[in-house]
Amino acid sequence: MRKVIFDTDTASDDAIALMLALDFFEVVGVTIVAGNVKYENEVNNALFTLEYLGKSDIPVFLGARRPILGQWRTVEEVHGKNGFGDWEYPKSSKKPESEFAVDAIIRLSKEYNGELEILAVSPLTNIALAYLKDSHIANRIKKIWVMGGAFSRGNTTELAEFNFWVDPEAVDIILNAGFNITIVPWEVAEETATITDEEWDKIEKIRSKRSEFFIRVNRTLREYSKSVGSKGSVHPDSLTVTIAYDNSLIAEKINKYVTVDLCSKSRGAMLIDWYNLKKSKPNAEIVTKVDSLKFKKYLFEALSKA
Repeated sequence: MRKVIFDTDTASDDAIALMLALDFFEVVGVTIVAGNVKYENEVNNALFTLEYLGKSDIPVFLGARRPILGQWRTVEEVHGKNGFGDWEYPKSSKKPESEFAVDAIIRLSKEYNGELEILAVSPLTNIALAYLKDSHIANRIKKIWVMGGAFSRGNTTELAEFNFWVDPEAVDIILNAGFNITIVPWEVAEETATITDEEWDKIEKIRSKRSEFFIRVNRTLREYSKSVGSKGSVHPDSLTVTIAYDNSLIAEKINKYVTVDLCSKSRGAMLIDWYNLKKSKPNAEIVTKVDSLKFKKYLFEALSKA
């Protein structure tokens, strides 16, 4: 199986994405980064998810507790106060590792030189710090799958998607480091990875341990998504992990030179050089269309497992 690091600010959809990653890949480590909710809740959510899914042997490494520069806010209104829809789940007996996540990323990139991939479904702070400490990591990492950015319909500001908005400096570092990157933007997820009311009802009727987990952790996400105009709960992280596993989900993609705005009201906005105005070599593959039915088939199959 392909070896991956799952880099996460563990809240509702992150947990489902982690479940899929455990099915699709050999997860050699889970690294936690500041983002969605209070840091301690992100850690607890990751530990509980692994224990709940019977994967307590997978190490969890604690990473950056803040972005590189600037300030951000957590979004408990999206995921619930604890990030898991306010589910009062039992405290996990699993403990995080003592090794700093940045050091673990560097070490694992050497241990699995040329074959390690990163599922980056969160702000890119940990990965950027790993690159700043060891720039050769860009040559050792096979691929980074990034959930982030928006073409023009931001979910945090008018233009910025949350992960890019939290730490745009980290995005800028990663985009200019020479990594092999595929980006799954927000609009693609909203259009193809939204669980409608009808689909939600179907998941409730599965009545498996995993489907119950899905319903519990995503309750607040569903309510919030619908309150801002979506047709149901949106699952960008799960979509990104599934695309990483099966590239045939990608119906259309482009290769472009991508940057990110670091200042003003558009801070965190993804900037695409559509017409090669800068005459720069493309630095990222961007997914523009996805097979929604295929994604949801994978999701429902995973949720139906015992």
